[in-house]
Amino acid sequence: MILVTFVAGTFNVFELIWSADQTKISFVIMTLFTAMSLLCGYESWKLNQIKLKKRRLEHDIVKGYETGWFSSEICLTLGLIGTVSGFILMLVGAFVDLNIADPNSVSESLKKMSLGMSTALYTTLVGLICSVILKVQFFRLEMHFDNFVKEKRNETRQI
Repeated sequence: MILVTFVAGTFNVFELIWSADQTKISFVIMTLFTAMSLLCGYESWKLNQIKLKKRRLEHDIVKGYETGWFSSEICLTLGLIGTVSGFILMLVGAFVDLNIADPNSVSESLKKMSLGMSTALYTTLVGLICSVILKVQFFRLEMHFDNFVKEKRNETRQI
């Protein structure tokens, strides 16, 4: 995650998204993604501590996983909201002052349309990418938790 942030910062990806996304929903999605990735890391650390018997198993450990799954869906939904918002910005902003006879007016309308379209596409892209990565992270976390539970069951059966 740190490497991706560094590479994105080096290639000015954040500045590009900031200027292209009028709604700034992409940054809300990225903030949610970062927070949930940190939660997933913390939950992974807790599971490792439980495996090493340095921490007791808590009954509500799976609730953090549910939050992650829910957040991945929120990222996807926010991306789609950004898509609709971008299309609305594209259509409303482009045709308000359009004078077909004036080339400058047509040029200005095309600029407004492209800005609305970039908002739609960037929020969709950011929402999809963040959602998929969160789902992979929490899937792996739950898979490790399930394996841990199976190991504990096998240990208790052997005793």
